[in-house]
Amino acid sequence: MVVDRIEVYLDGAAEPLAVLKEPPYRLNLDTKKLPDGEHTLRVVTHFRGGGQEIREIPFTVNNYPDILVLGLDEGGEVAGQVELRLAVGEPELPVEPIRFNPLWYVVASVVVLGGIWSYFALSPAAEKIVAEVAPPAQESQAHGATGAQPAANVDPALLEKGKAVYEAHCAACHQANGQGMPPAMPALAGNANLKDAQLILNIVKNGRGAMPPVGAAFSEEEVKAVATYIRNSFGNSFGPVE
Repeated sequence: MVVDRIEVYLDGAAEPLAVLKEPPYRLNLDTKKLPDGEHTLRVVTHFRGGGQEIREIPFTVNNYPDILVLGLDEGGEVAGQVELRLAVGEPELPVEPIRFNPLWYVVASVVVLGGIWSYFALSPAAEKIVAEVAPPAQESQAHGATGAQPAANVDPALLEKGKAVYEAHCAACHQANGQGMPPAMPALAGNANLKDAQLILNIVKNGRGAMPPVGAAFSEEEVKAVATYIRNSFGNSFGPVE
């Protein structure tokens, strides 16, 4: 389905806070204008031809100023005299960047990816998405085991461009080998549903169910390239995308 517009409401307001009509769909929310406490953001997606999808996101605002302590890392080892600087942590207050151990970036990445996987794996929508997108296991394995090569009429340059787009935006969920992380992330390897080129183009651009519209900001060439790549990789050989 093609998105017609996205309306964003705050705390049950009758009038939308914003109406987004063109991708990329972005909204700057200034929480300093909101009272501290519980709030709800309601996102209503309208599709062309009718139909809509509603998502409500509760969140808490806390703009009460905190005290920043600069010069001493939590859990850090110190000796001798240490100069500390204290400041009220207003959002506009410039502070010196804090040096992080690179190991923490790795740990944070694992935690975030693990959280994403857990959310989709436990989401009630996951089973429905897998049923609609992923083929039966036996069919998938049989098709993927053929070791099929890309169709002869596929443009190698377009295939290579699609690979770059896939590795940058899709591989984190569907894996570099296209095996996905079932049941949350459907496998692309040997997926018979990839025969429908229009279905794949729509899913890449607009998302589906729990999958976000990762291709909303792609150029038409990038959308075509990544669709061509997944339809002709991982044992698939469904030919070019028209």
